[in-house]
Amino acid sequence: MKQRLFTAVLVMVGSGLSASCWATCYRITGTTTNSTSAYYTEPGKGTAAAWDGMPDQAGSTGSLPTVVNINNTTFQPNGTLLATGIVPMVGNQTYNPEQILFRCQAADVNSLYEYYATNGDSTYGGNVEVGTSYGLPQAYQTYVPGMALRATNMMTGEYYSRYWKARQLTNLDKDSQGWLLVKAKNFSNTKVELFRLSTSAGGWGAADTGIYPQSQPATYMAFKGPGFSSGLSVGADSNSQYDGWYSAWPGGVNLYHRLYIRRSASCVVNNVTPLVVFSTLSVSQLQAGAQSQKPISISFSCQTGGPASTGVTAFTSGVAANQTAMGILVNPANAATATSLGLTSGAGVTWLLSDNYGTDPSVATGVGIQITRTNGTVLNLLRTLSGAVAGGNAAGWYPLLDDATGGQVVNGVTTYSKTLNATLKAIPGQTITAGKVNATAQIIIQVQ
Repeated sequence: MKQRLFTAVLVMVGSGLSASCWATCYRITGTTTNSTSAYYTEPGKGTAAAWDGMPDQAGSTGSLPTVVNINNTTFQPNGTLLATGIVPMVGNQTYNPEQILFRCQAADVNSLYEYYATNGDSTYGGNVEVGTSYGLPQAYQTYVPGMALRATNMMTGEYYSRYWKARQLTNLDKDSQGWLLVKAKNFSNTKVELFRLSTSAGGWGAADTGIYPQSQPATYMAFKGPGFSSGLSVGADSNSQYDGWYSAWPGGVNLYHRLYIRRSASCVVNNVTPLVVFSTLSVSQLQAGAQSQKPISISFSCQTGGPASTGVTAFTSGVAANQTAMGILVNPANAATATSLGLTSGAGVTWLLSDNYGTDPSVATGVGIQITRTNGTVLNLLRTLSGAVAGGNAAGWYPLLDDATGGQVVNGVTTYSKTLNATLKAIPGQTITAGKVNATAQIIIQVQ
């Protein structure tokens, strides 16, 4: 936790001194209709709302999976990527992209910056770099033994480090008075990677599991402009330099109470049918109920006994906590389209739609793909890997060993195979148009 010392000073100001002599940027926390005010928010130029910035416990994990399983180093060698996701600029609340955070005078155009760094004064939030020896520079220790975090600024492509980096804010919107509007959309998204690294000692015990308990953020994103975060400079150590925290720092990454850690024996995908080609069907055939069905073959290996399962809890197929399930993950854009068409059940979607469905005139509409078990049961598909824990069938998770056939066992690792069916057909209630269908999805095996 960052600590500050405050000195109270009484300053007498003459009536002829304007506020603009003291600062030329203003923090916008609500709608002001007075057009003569420095805090004016012009209708149609953006939104305004209260925001707190990045106090402890604030931040987000974005699309990072909610559950991460830490395995032994035989199954997960050092350097294994455990999870990855994109985190939008989120602080103590989620922003509207058009939300105005700061209003600055036109003369400040070359003085406005996004600064970013790990949480350098936190032992488990960005102080201890542990990845360099494994070829993963700027991966930092977390509270979980064996797990390190690395963050990348998606605009600059640079890794976060405990030493501040900066990106000039350009191409900002303006209001009709010529003021610059620094909006939430002007700040970078952050890519987060979690790695298996024994060099991350952590603060938990080696066998501890559960919800991530340490409240300190992993990264921060700060605004620097006239009147805000003036003490920040490129290369300064965030362990000791945190001017502007927390109200001038709009966002950051924080695992606190947003990530569940498991230590269970599990499985890995060996092979999946890479390409499924359907028979060509005409509009009239589809309208008459014609379908094209093709198999999807999946091979995977599981830690079913020793020595493969040393140091982790026993493998169990299922959808409850600590059990291993399988799901089919739909691309975010396709999931959003399916949701907009009402093609949902529970937290999952029921149809796999073509990429660019509804936006590209060359793509067929009114048709989609359903995935079924060999007994004909239609599977829900995963919209995301983040969100509710152990969401079950409603989210798109199913016991991994459903319909699976076991094979060879070597050193406690059993190889399995299973088949699902993909069926191209008309979507009830939708108008069919001719075109191509090109859909993509991922087979996900994950401890719940």
